[in-house]
Amino acid sequence: MASLLFTLLFGLAAGQEEATNYYYGPTTGPQASAVSCNAEWVEYAGRSEGLWSLGSTSTSTSLGSYATSEGACRTSISLEAWSDTHTGSLTTLCDGIPRALGPRETATQYYPGTGPCITGYRTFTNTETFYREPSSTPQCTLQTSECIPIWQTWSSLSSSWRDSIVTSVPGDTNSPIRPADCPQTSREYPEENPCSNCHFLPATATLFYWPTTTADGDLCLQNGTTVPASGLSTAVVNGATFTSPSIYVSFTSIYAWSNRRGHAGYQCGVDHSNVVISVNPKTVSSVRHHRNAKYPTIGTAYPFNFAELMPQEIGNYTQSLIPWPQFRGGQQCPLADVNTCSIIRDNYTPWLLLPEEVRGVDPSWTVCDRDWYIPPVTMVALDRETITVTSTPEPTEQFLAAAVPEAALAAATPEATSRGW
Repeated sequence: MASLLFTLLFGLAAGQEEATNYYYGPTTGPQASAVSCNAEWVEYAGRSEGLWSLGSTSTSTSLGSYATSEGACRTSISLEAWSDTHTGSLTTLCDGIPRALGPRETATQYYPGTGPCITGYRTFTNTETFYREPSSTPQCTLQTSECIPIWQTWSSLSSSWRDSIVTSVPGDTNSPIRPADCPQTSREYPEENPCSNCHFLPATATLFYWPTTTADGDLCLQNGTTVPASGLSTAVVNGATFTSPSIYVSFTSIYAWSNRRGHAGYQCGVDHSNVVISVNPKTVSSVRHHRNAKYPTIGTAYPFNFAELMPQEIGNYTQSLIPWPQFRGGQQCPLADVNTCSIIRDNYTPWLLLPEEVRGVDPSWTVCDRDWYIPPVTMVALDRETITVTSTPEPTEQFLAAAVPEAALAAATPEATSRGW
């Protein structure tokens, strides 16, 4: 390495005007300029590393600052979740699980703490270290397409060099130096047929069902007799006619992706927006204790019992009395701890096992997994002749201190933009 460093640092002073040792390709013809340019950058990098190894020449100290805040400088207001304290009425029925009466409350969190909001700035010291640099920088640039044959030549030379080594020799300078300043094309991992092993990726999903009820049953024993829906046989939802006994599942969008995890997979089929499928109510299932992920936690599927969603009179409120096992297995409850979701709120959001009928949306989806990535569904009863469904956004963050320095505020959580899982 000492001889290599000497060559890199003092080669030009000794009359070595060209970096001939680093020509990875022809020196004449259309590729010559890129080959010569790369040689200049290889030598420049070697000289820079050699000069850096001699140590720093000086340092410079400067002061910087950033905004700080203490107390309740920001509030986040949202509908209460499992971890929030319910301040309203509670009741305990025969199953022994406390239930929150009435609609979900709003919960307020304060950032970065509680008490008066105090803002300011904090200073810090920044030290910059300087090193020797080569007297000149190559003025040429390298393009990815030009570098393909250069990388191929370097790879061939490196392979030949490795094959020639019998024993490792300290200070060996014969190893070809990587053309690190030559941009590379990203390595591709083609997939012959992403649809042969794939899964669905649905967006927001809504399940429209015909109300049913039970007779002579017990909430805890769940031993009532289901009474089929009667009365309405059709309902118009946002202009579309739904007909019983079929239930309907709508997706704002849905597409499918390869199951491959080691490398980025590819899409199966195409994107589909505003999809509505009709489903036999006897075949639709909810999934308890599921979590979507690259390595998902696959839950346990159970047939939907739509009678559980029937509103009941309880005190001064009317709400569904979802049994505890169903509620605990829903999307609104974390999986990590048995102590989460200690009460039942009026926010049951079941996981939906994607119906077999979803395969009919795209002819490429014949074998895609239906239980890898599944949607939590909003349940809407078809209990009126005309139903208009609109999205209801949750309460958004509110800022109490307008003068809080921006740098002191926590950034909002970005929405995922990458595709595929």
